[in-house]
Amino acid sequence: MWYIFLVLVGEIARQTDWMGGQGVFGPVSDWGTQYWVSDSVTVATPGQVSLIATSWNYSNWVKHIVESNTGIQTHAQGLMPADIDGDGIKDLVAHTADEVVWYKHDGSCNFSKNIIGPAAAGYDNPCAYPCDIDQDGDIDVLVAANGIGCGWYENQSLSWVYHNLDNSFGYHRISATDVENDGDPDVIAVDNTAGGYCGNIYLFRNDGSQNFTKELVAASYLRNTWRVYPVDLNNDGFPDLYSAADYLTSFFLNNGSGTFTQSFVADIWSGSDFDGAWASDIDMDGDMDLVCGVHSSNPNTNGFYAFLNNGTGTNFTITPLSGTEAGGRSYGDGSITCDVDLDGTPDIAGAVFKVGWFRQTGPLTFTLWNIDSVNVGSCHWVYAAPTCAECLPSSNILITYTGAHVVYENNMLLGFAGIGNLESSILELTSPDFEACSLLWFGYKACVPSDSSLDFYWRTGIDSSDLVTNAWNGPYYATAGVNINDSFALSGDGRMFQYRVELKPTPNDMPVLYEVWLNYYCSGVGIEDNDITQQYNSYLQFSNEKLVLYLPQKDNIQLKIYDITGRLTKNVFDGYLPSGTYEFGIYLKPGIYFAKLYSNSGSENLKFITLKP
Repeated sequence: MWYIFLVLVGEIARQTDWMGGQGVFGPVSDWGTQYWVSDSVTVATPGQVSLIATSWNYSNWVKHIVESNTGIQTHAQGLMPADIDGDGIKDLVAHTADEVVWYKHDGSCNFSKNIIGPAAAGYDNPCAYPCDIDQDGDIDVLVAANGIGCGWYENQSLSWVYHNLDNSFGYHRISATDVENDGDPDVIAVDNTAGGYCGNIYLFRNDGSQNFTKELVAASYLRNTWRVYPVDLNNDGFPDLYSAADYLTSFFLNNGSGTFTQSFVADIWSGSDFDGAWASDIDMDGDMDLVCGVHSSNPNTNGFYAFLNNGTGTNFTITPLSGTEAGGRSYGDGSITCDVDLDGTPDIAGAVFKVGWFRQTGPLTFTLWNIDSVNVGSCHWVYAAPTCAECLPSSNILITYTGAHVVYENNMLLGFAGIGNLESSILELTSPDFEACSLLWFGYKACVPSDSSLDFYWRTGIDSSDLVTNAWNGPYYATAGVNINDSFALSGDGRMFQYRVELKPTPNDMPVLYEVWLNYYCSGVGIEDNDITQQYNSYLQFSNEKLVLYLPQKDNIQLKIYDITGRLTKNVFDGYLPSGTYEFGIYLKPGIYFAKLYSNSGSENLKFITLKP
């Protein structure tokens, strides 16, 4: 016996970084980190689109001591910004005196210390890393240290609960990335078994419920794995890994399932060992490269090298970066690539005994600008990121050296472009299994000062040629505020989708875009034999102040509700359900909410508005 059925599948497309470069018209199945065209905006700093700066005072930096404490180690890693208390202002996380800490920020570079929990460092460098591991809308903190191994502190309304990942030996490096793109952050960590801050690379795979499985990525010997972080090297939408160390620099490609294979390895020891390393599109050709700072006793050694990617993640050209020779030992140990001056091209910030930044003045040509010439006691960690409460996206420089955590406030940006815009690649919404897709919501995270403007436009079409002949819908004017997470309803059907964003500043501030997402559902008609089990997804709706769940097969589900700020509001259900249709009364005060459904077959988000108290 055969019968006909209707399939409805909810989908989310998301873009959180544009550093992969422009020129990708599409159609693409995933926006990834690339886009189509832009004008007068910079995307050379991870995770933000802002207007290009047009005038500068390159020496205008203000030094702020976050904390002075003899327990702060030279090799402590991970002084990084994150909004820990949810007030819209970036705080700081760090390791201090055998503890993981966070510093509450008042928005004007004044910080107050708060203890997260113990993390004995032992003799090797500890690491802290902020990330929403449990996806409940607040920031948790990963930690690796010699005395405790590695694990994470869960943020429970600023009370902290520690979850161990592995305490069988010491760890020194930790970070998070979603290796399978299944919506759940996984953990990458490096142990200390090889000594000298080096060891094996491990993946702790998250099953979606914060149960982690430990898997070996790469075994180390001598000093071959040191700084290890995720980056998409071959533009396939899945995070790969790089490792920069004394002896070898290696790249590991992800096959899409979280299995990594070494794709390139280089040994250019010859007296220059690498310490600081960060990925960026340093040559602006649309793929991610690696810039490494040199840690050497020879002060005349070239300060920085670039591993230039040909786009495959398997072939790299190793080149010294011209104009950086004066850096050498003074700046090369800790380093990061970032668009420090917001001129649209990546620069380099570095620190060892001095703190400075290297402005990219031409293709792979850099000019040194010193920030601080004091002996900082050998700094091995530097990070660049916006940390102020205003929307100005200036990248401050954060460093940790012997006895202190320091923020250098970037006050050198004086003028910006009067308007800028960016157009996304065309996203293909449907697969051959579906006839059409209906648009539901377009969401964004942004910082929009009053009187400035962040305007969204969108269009859809049957195919690419049809889409480009259609007029843009909009504009939709983004809500003003320092830390906005909002969305607006869309209408229409089609197979292709494209967005456009326009940025207009105020005299003293500007809008900044951090993330966009598209919610839609696809429908199709299928024919099924009753002897064949058809696998298709659940579907979530909101109707008459109830959440309605259609479950085509038995499944283990979690259904949670978050408010507009991303805070967890209600755990609706957690457990197994047989196939069928279920209604859940939610009893919330009037407002805008997001429901998130987790199941063995995937996850789904739904925005809804309650009207009745």
